[in-house]
Amino acid sequence: RARVLLFCLLQHGVEETAAECERLGATVQAFVVDCSKREEIYSAAEKVKKEIGDVSILVNNAGVITAADLLSTQDHQIERMFEVNILAHMWTTRAFLPAMMKNNYGHIVTVASAAGHFVTSFMVAYCSSKFAAVGFHKALTEELSTLGKDGIKTTCLCPVFINTGFVKNPSTRLGKILEIEEVVEALMEGIATNQKMVFVPAQLSIALLSEMLFPERALAVLKKMTNAKFDAVIGQRSTH
Repeated sequence: RARVLLFCLLQHGVEETAAECERLGATVQAFVVDCSKREEIYSAAEKVKKEIGDVSILVNNAGVITAADLLSTQDHQIERMFEVNILAHMWTTRAFLPAMMKNNYGHIVTVASAAGHFVTSFMVAYCSSKFAAVGFHKALTEELSTLGKDGIKTTCLCPVFINTGFVKNPSTRLGKILEIEEVVEALMEGIATNQKMVFVPAQLSIALLSEMLFPERALAVLKKMTNAKFDAVIGQRSTH
C-alpha cells in the first residue's frame, strides 16, 4: 500500500487531494507548505524524516503561471514563478536527496512543461522558469551518474496545455487540451519504465528533433502551424 506525503500551500487543496488519494487506497499525510519558502520546505522535510522516514519517490509538481507580455508582468509575479517553478525543486531535492544517496535508491520526478523546450509569446518568465526546470533535471541526472548513484532514477514530464484552469482558453493544433488523468497515466508509465523525458503528447519529441534539424525559416512556419492560443495580458506596462 502506497504512503503518500503531500506539500501544498492551500489547506483546502491539500485536503481535497489527500481525500482523493485515500479513495484510491493510499495512506496519506498532508502538510500545508509554501513551496516558494525554503525554510518551510526544510522544516516540513525534517518532520517527515523524523516521524515517517525516507522518501523513495519525490514528485516536484508545484507550479504557477502568469500569462502576459514581459512588460505587463509584475516583478513579484516573475519572482513567484521562479521561486515555485524551479527553486522549490532544488529545495525539496536538497532536503530528500541525502537519504536517496545513502541508499542509492529513489526516483526524482521534475514536472516541467512543453514550455521548457518550446518558447511562446506572452510567457517569457514562465518559459524561462520551465527551461530552468528541464535544465535542472538534465544536470541532476548527469551528476547522479557521475557520482555512481545509478540506483536513483530521474524523470522529467513535459506536457502541453492541461485542463487545469491555470491558463484561460488554451488551444493548439498539436491536439486537444489534455485531461489530468491522461497526463498522470503517461507519467506513471514513465516512472515505471525509467524514462528520462516524458512528452505528452508523445509527438512533441518529433517537434523537438525538428527544432534541432530545420533552419530558422522552416521553424517559423512550423510554429505558425501549431497555433498555440490562450488569454494573456498585453500592453499594460508594469509598475513593478
